[in-house]
Amino acid sequence: MTGTECYAAALALLSETRDSGAYYETFAVPALNQLLANCLREINALREMDGQPPFAVPPRMTGLTEHIPADDALVAECFPYGLAALLVAEDDKDKFNWAGSEFSSRLLAHCPACMTAVQEMI
Repeated sequence: MTGTECYAAALALLSETRDSGAYYETFAVPALNQLLANCLREINALREMDGQPPFAVPPRMTGLTEHIPADDALVAECFPYGLAALLVAEDDKDKFNWAGSEFSSRLLAHCPACMTAVQEMI
């Protein structure tokens, strides 16, 4: 998935079009880079499962036309929600909370490790 495709999907989730959501386009690449940095653990876990070396530092994008350097299923399922949340973080708290919650729950489904809370043993 390219940055352009992810951006279009995020706009659709926000009920925006390329014309009505043009304001957000300048923030899309930095937001995608933030998502790549925030998801480095999951990206590297999926890379290691596929026999690829992990990234030492988060990959970065310089333009929307680039392919997002992460697992295709992870990007397609999670990143539009994360991008939508970051794009409206200052403008619409309800959409931010909804998209952020969707992103978090979908991200957990793509993490190959099972995360459990630490419990005190008595």
